[in-house]
Amino acid sequence: MVGSATALVPLSTPALWLTGLARGLLFAGLAMALGGLAGRGLSRQYKGVRPGPLPGPWALRGSLGGLAASAALLITALIGPGLATELARPAPPGLRSGGTAEIAAVEVACFALAAILLRLRRSGLGALMLSGVVVAEGIRSHPEGVIPVAGAFVTYCHVFPAVLWAGMLLYALRAAIAWRADPVAAHGIVRLYATAAGWLFSIVIVTGVISALVLVPLGSLLTTAYGRFLIAKAVLVAIAAGLAFAGRMWLRRHPEASAGPALATKLEMVALAAVLAITGILTVIAPPARRNSGGSAPAPAQAFQLYRARSGPAAAGPAGRIGPMAGARNVVSGHLLLKQRQ
Repeated sequence: MVGSATALVPLSTPALWLTGLARGLLFAGLAMALGGLAGRGLSRQYKGVRPGPLPGPWALRGSLGGLAASAALLITALIGPGLATELARPAPPGLRSGGTAEIAAVEVACFALAAILLRLRRSGLGALMLSGVVVAEGIRSHPEGVIPVAGAFVTYCHVFPAVLWAGMLLYALRAAIAWRADPVAAHGIVRLYATAAGWLFSIVIVTGVISALVLVPLGSLLTTAYGRFLIAKAVLVAIAAGLAFAGRMWLRRHPEASAGPALATKLEMVALAAVLAITGILTVIAPPARRNSGGSAPAPAQAFQLYRARSGPAAAGPAGRIGPMAGARNVVSGHLLLKQRQ
């Protein structure tokens, strides 16, 4: 067993930070693409007078950015399979070597197909391909390595609203800037986003708390790198939510003003971008739950040999023979001794 969740890959390892950066860029591209499509669909629900056309979503740009990031992850996994295996802790069940290369290959394919479909103006099918990236992330996620199936489901319910929240905010900000000549219309777009963001934020918080309870024992929050990064992420999410609330309150009290809500929305975007970056780092740091799921149970022969070594010849019967019941008791005792050592 490993005494610390980060003992296998120290934080001083440059490849860990590069992999975390690539994963952060992958989430950013996914948010820009999938959230941009959702943001355009939401903005079309505006019923007032439109001062101009809505801006196009940056879905193609986001898909290409995600493609580049996932390709970098695939290359990293192929060049350094040992490091990739240790970063995938706890390893998802059913996948060899943590499944890092396989999952990266699936994400490359999904982003590439999404880019092609978006270029052909098939945004519905493109969104479906982008959703495949979220499915792949759920399969390789830390919660799935601890609690199979349920862990992936929690990850789906966390990643989907998170990328939609960030991507829809970016699109709402772009739409508000495009319609800045008509403050009423610009504020209408922001209000549409605010209503959706409230629900998305609630889901992100609930699923984030569930993931934290699965991955981080309460006593490890301040004593492990994973716990400290998780706290930093929670603080940034709280800041983003506070900025969103402040911007909406300003908008209610000063419906004709634009500077206050615009500044709050921009700062909210910066906070969410930092959240995505920290999320990328969290996906490559082994959580404290690894110490309970990353090892393997001791083999009966190994336990018995340890018991014999500690107990001496007296543990055996005449001529060194051991009866069935005595042998079973010795194996159990060996297991207990191994656990005491660990």
